[in-house]
Amino acid sequence: MGSAMEDSLHYNLLAAHTLFQKTFLYRLNREFPELLPGQPKIIDYLMSHPHSFQRKIAEGCLIEPATLSPILEKMERSGLIRRDKTADNRKNSIVSLSENGTRLGLRLRELFLETETAVCVGITPDEQERLLRILRSIQKNCRKEPA
Repeated sequence: MGSAMEDSLHYNLLAAHTLFQKTFLYRLNREFPELLPGQPKIIDYLMSHPHSFQRKIAEGCLIEPATLSPILEKMERSGLIRRDKTADNRKNSIVSLSENGTRLGLRLRELFLETETAVCVGITPDEQERLLRILRSIQKNCRKEPA
């Protein structure tokens, strides 16, 4: 590997993430221009983890809890989610997708899959699986490091 920035792992990880996100957001904004940054990730998380505590959503979406609260407030006002206080813990609410949120979540998942398919042209299923394993290892190692 050369020493040029474009040959470095950090640059290529960041570039792949940024370009994927731009590609996805372009597709998303054509269909759902009202969605704000962070909301698709939260909706996708809630599709897989219904009825989640806010702190778990923050952890799962890699969002600071202080950043998450205003996003959830906007999502609640727009009817995408509902927040229910628990009897034993009044400070922490359980967040769930509304019917509209679930409908949107199903379409978001289709958009994610369409985007993945488009950007993985020429990459075999075996290579995609290997990449997924490598990315999971990188995430695991990053979680061991102090942030």
